Amino acid sequence: MDIIDQHFAAENAHDVQATLDTYTDDIVWDDVTHPDAPFHGKEEVGRVYSSIIDAIPDVVLTSVKRFTGEDGKYVVDESILSGHVEGQWSGMDGGGAPVRVRILHVFELRDGRICYENAWFDASAVQRQIAAWRS
Repeated sequence: MDIIDQHFAAENAHDVQATLDTYTDDIVWDDVTHPDAPFHGKEEVGRVYSSIIDAIPDVVLTSVKRFTGEDGKYVVDESILSGHVEGQWSGMDGGGAPVRVRILHVFELRDGRICYENAWFDASAVQRQIAAWRS
């Protein structure tokens, strides 16, 4: 699971290149809330990561539970994502609203790198938190 720890450390450092280094060249990144997903290859995924960091410049992911299967080929990680939405994310302009949302990642590993990542979170929870902060 070392590559998953490296992946989250790079994300929490807001280091897009270090995050991309945890992927295979043919990564498939699928955020079920993103209308353009899935994304293919490091270049596409890098653009999405950059847009997330632009939208939530202080984003932090904190792992809560992690499960592995099939000799470590698959990893499921439950995390808490927190930060302040300064830009456009999850269909809304955040305006600086603080958010905290559970997120589930499903990873597939190949040759010591992540070849597939699937992210699940409740976009409506983000939208409710932004709306509540504005009122």
